[in-house]
Amino acid sequence: MTFAKRVRVAQPLILNLANSVTQQRVADVISYVGGSPLMTTSMDELEELLGISDALVLNIGTINDNLLPLYLEAGRLANQMNKPVILDPVAVMLPYRGRVVKELLAKIKFAVICGNASEIAWFAQTKLAGKGIDALVAQPDRDIVKLAANNTGAVIVQSGVTDVLSDGHEILTVEAQSDLFKVNVGAGDMLSALIATYSAVTEDYFGAAFAATKLFGESGQLAEILVDHRPGLFIDELLNQLHLSK
Repeated sequence: MTFAKRVRVAQPLILNLANSVTQQRVADVISYVGGSPLMTTSMDELEELLGISDALVLNIGTINDNLLPLYLEAGRLANQMNKPVILDPVAVMLPYRGRVVKELLAKIKFAVICGNASEIAWFAQTKLAGKGIDALVAQPDRDIVKLAANNTGAVIVQSGVTDVLSDGHEILTVEAQSDLFKVNVGAGDMLSALIATYSAVTEDYFGAAFAATKLFGESGQLAEILVDHRPGLFIDELLNQLHLSK
């Protein structure tokens, strides 16, 4: 059974400690593929929500000192409950965010870490060119992705013109891409949420990450053609294509 079919059968609940800029898009992608999105910023309901959830996404896009204890406790509880934890390390190469992620890595076991080339290079202790949340790297370095996986013990998904994935042993790539991902804020957050949704129905997180990344890229590629390269229509058609996944 494909991951898409497993998700539609299981209807997993995905708890998101989300980037407040992109919450709606994240909720939509989970819902459109057959999962159920949950969001919270409350410590009081955290254990209860994790108890009914099937995966956890920690997105540091709008992290601050007030939210950090929530992220740490959510990760701890998810590990305790054997729920997969997916990290989206938005702009981790910036000093404050780097300190936050170091603390998260010290206390939480992550199933998958998903970011762009500059973000993933941070986990390999290598510096690449980047501007804000965006990477300025044209060609992916597969060795950096593999090193990041070995350093963290997580499956690494590096998004870009070519997506590169590694579990520390094997390296896989996805060539399907769309230029319209770059101009639509939140596309990376949507990918992390899709990976979490697929990871919720398996213990094969590498397989789930590859299937989700491939689907996302192929859906984006087709959506761009169907909307005649118009960026304002792109996300709606991307969601339509994800919804049709089999």
